[in-house]
Amino acid sequence: MDLHFFGTSSGCPSKTRNVSATGVSFERCKSWLLVDCGEGTQHQLLHSTLSPYRLGVVAVSHVHGDHCYGLPGVLAAIQMSGRKEPVALVAPQKVIEFVRCTFELTDLQLAFNLVCHPLEEVQQAINFEGFMLEVITLKHRVPSYGFKITETVIPNKLHLDKLNRQGIKSGSHYNCLQKGQDVEYENHVLTAKEYTYPSWQPRTVIVCGDNEKPSLIAPWIKEADTLVHEATFTSKDLSKIGYHTGHSDAARVAQFAEMHALNHLILTHFSVRYHGENGLASIEHEAKRYYSGHLTLAYDGLVVNIPKQLNKQ
Repeated sequence: MDLHFFGTSSGCPSKTRNVSATGVSFERCKSWLLVDCGEGTQHQLLHSTLSPYRLGVVAVSHVHGDHCYGLPGVLAAIQMSGRKEPVALVAPQKVIEFVRCTFELTDLQLAFNLVCHPLEEVQQAINFEGFMLEVITLKHRVPSYGFKITETVIPNKLHLDKLNRQGIKSGSHYNCLQKGQDVEYENHVLTAKEYTYPSWQPRTVIVCGDNEKPSLIAPWIKEADTLVHEATFTSKDLSKIGYHTGHSDAARVAQFAEMHALNHLILTHFSVRYHGENGLASIEHEAKRYYSGHLTLAYDGLVVNIPKQLNKQ
C-alpha cells in the first residue's frame, strides 16, 4: 500500500509544488484511488508510475479550486486511456455539478460510467475494489471532509499446524481454502474461516482535506497507520494571518498526533511562503517540538510505503 503525492501546495502552485492531489495504491489490486485533484494533476500523473487507465475512484474533499479544478482533465485522460469500466466520483454535490457542466460545455462524452456519490449523502462506508472508504466530517470555511481508507484484499495463509494435527493432508482443497472457499473433505466441510488467517493486518490511512480542527479525526484515528493532514502555516504565522482561513498549523496537528500516539504523521498543503530553499524548516521544527513519532513532510513526487504488520499462525 503506497501513498503518492502529486501536489503538496496550498491555494496555488509554485515552481516546486503543485496543488492538492494524493494517490493511494494497493499491491493486491490494480485499481487505485485519487484524493483531491487540483489543477495540473493530469500532468503530474505523467511523472508517476500510476496509470489513468487504472484510476477507479476519485474522492474530492471540498469545493475549493485547488482541490478540484483538475478533475475534468483527469477524467478526460481516463477516457483517452481507453477505460470502459466504471469510475466512482465521491465529492460534494457542487463539484459533481461542476464536472457535468464542464463535460456538457466542452462536448466531452465518456465511454465509461461515472458513478457519483455526493458526500452530503454518504452515511456509511463504501466498498470499492481493493479498499473500503469512510468519510470524516472536518471544519473549514466551506464543508470539508477527510477519507479513511482501509485495504480489503489481503491474501490468506493456512493454519498448517492445525491441518496437520487433524490429519488433513495437502491437496487441491488447500488452494480453495486459501481463496476463501469452504470445501468438502472426507465427508465433512472445511471452512476457510477456521483454517486460514489474513497474511497481515489491514492497513489504514486517513487523508484529510482542509481542516482547522484536527480533534474531529479522533474517533477515527485509533486504527490508522498513517495520517495525512494539512499544515498550511506555522502557529506564529497563522496567528498573524488570522484563524478565519480555516486551516491548521503544524503545532496543532503535531499535538493531536502525539496525544493519540500516532505512528506516522505526514504533513502537506504548505503555503507558498514556505516553498523556498529551507522554507519548510520552520514547519518541521514546530512539528517536531510536539510530535515524537515518525514525521514526514510531503513533497511532489514523494511515494510513501505503508509497511505490513504480519500475522503469525
